Amino acid sequence: MNPSHPIETHGRPIILIGLMGCGKTTIGKLVSKRTGMPLLDMDALIEEQVGKKISQIFAEQGEAHFRALETALLRYLAEHPQTPPPVISTGGGVVLRPENRELLRSLGFVVWLNVSPRSLMHRKIRAANRPLLQTEDPADTLHRLWEERGPLYRETAHRILNTSRTEVGEVCRRVCNLAERFFAHQ
Repeated sequence: MNPSHPIETHGRPIILIGLMGCGKTTIGKLVSKRTGMPLLDMDALIEEQVGKKISQIFAEQGEAHFRALETALLRYLAEHPQTPPPVISTGGGVVLRPENRELLRSLGFVVWLNVSPRSLMHRKIRAANRPLLQTEDPADTLHRLWEERGPLYRETAHRILNTSRTEVGEVCRRVCNLAERFFAHQ
């Protein structure tokens, strides 16, 4: 693969955080293609390692168990830097644990893809694939999650991108430009 825009990250990853459905995986794939950095989707990797879908892990072992799996993965990544460094797409609740917020910030460049709950509902995110949206009022649940997690995303992120009305190619370009500036000052 010939990346069109390699970024010198000093061996550190670009990390995308935000609510479910905000585009972390989609943008992660585009940033990966643009930079030549591999994509590491934390949810997909956990599913692969455990042999179960996230919804199944939530149903059978609970959210706390899933959050422990996220923490274990982040610790592993911190202790075993990847070469080349990846673009990491996180799960939406990864910021709930203080340890995870610290690990994310120290691991690499963290970008919060901030999307309003209203925009997320317009994107018609599939509730069936989202354990936390298995409620009578998914829109209210999204709003509550955004209110609860917003301060945690803000605390964790090096930069915030409001992506509610931004085309994915433009979001990718902005993430790459922000990463380039961030790593240039490291």
